[in-house]
Amino acid sequence: MLSSADVAVNPIGTDLIYEDERIRVWRIDLAPGQVADFHTHELDYTTVVIDGDVVERPNEDGTADLITVAPGQLMRWYDGTQRHGLRNAGTRPFRNVIVELKGLPADFDARGSRK
Repeated sequence: MLSSADVAVNPIGTDLIYEDERIRVWRIDLAPGQVADFHTHELDYTTVVIDGDVVERPNEDGTADLITVAPGQLMRWYDGTQRHGLRNAGTRPFRNVIVELKGLPADFDARGSRK
């Protein structure tokens, strides 16, 4: 289980809302213009958009992706980069839920075969 120090060092979301031996569930809540810190994804995960319209994902390599989102939209770990931040670039609050699968690493080197 993650300690509060672990969460502070690598904040996958704005809040860790549930954790057991198999999964971690995070929430991200960002007001328009608000930024979530850079973080590194080590585990397989799925994101479900709850609300929002546009987010910007700055990546570790200096690039940034502008992503149109909609409630109910799913994104898998291989749709993004391993290390990135997030900024609500839209006019509506952005909310999502991230479910990480413990024991199943996100293999970003092999992700091309998953798309």
